[in-house]
Amino acid sequence: MKRVLLIVVCIFCLIRLHAQFRIDYHTSYATYNMSDMKDFVHSVKSSEPFRQFGMELVEDFPAYIAHSVNIGYRLSRHEFGIKSGFYSTGSKLSVGDYSGKINISFTTNGYREGIYYRNYFYSLKSEDSQGVYRDRFSVWGEVSPAMIISTLNIKTTLTDVDMQEVVDVDDPEYNENGGSLLLQAGGRYYINRMVNLDLSVGYDISFGGNYDGLNGSPRSDWSGLRLSGGLGFSF
Repeated sequence: MKRVLLIVVCIFCLIRLHAQFRIDYHTSYATYNMSDMKDFVHSVKSSEPFRQFGMELVEDFPAYIAHSVNIGYRLSRHEFGIKSGFYSTGSKLSVGDYSGKINISFTTNGYREGIYYRNYFYSLKSEDSQGVYRDRFSVWGEVSPAMIISTLNIKTTLTDVDMQEVVDVDDPEYNENGGSLLLQAGGRYYINRMVNLDLSVGYDISFGGNYDGLNGSPRSDWSGLRLSGGLGFSF
């Protein structure tokens, strides 16, 4: 009975504090440093027998679309909760002539799991049809520490003159854990009391997570710019 009363009191306090349960989804244009991985791919390209084949670099860990989901609570100007994200990029070596083609792909994914704190330091309010003043636009800053689980897949594919796959070799998947600190600022436009749009810019700093099983112990460095937009819901 005491536990039930405690839960009721907590819920009542959250309501009195105008607490909001929130779910947000964002997509981002994300750049990645990946200097270690670029050096590793270059070392593969320069090693035998690939050097004598004349392998060419087709892709070199380009910027790509990232995804993230926030689940949290907002209390007045303060919001905190958990943040999950997904990063992906890769590289590719290739060579081909009349006799066939060789492709080596390096695909790396990052699963970002952490927490976040957001402060709404400025809000513009307007009066709704019921005479209640509500936020119409807010400016916020955010900090999010996290762990990034990085995976690397290396796949070699040989095709014959008729472009039929004849050899397909997958290396074992490599997995390492590293850290991340995301700093960003943005604006929020409230479509109505429950739905809003977010735009933000930030930078993610990643560290650690070396693949010790590979030559030179390279790491997937996810550090880079984040330009994000998304949709949020308040309950």
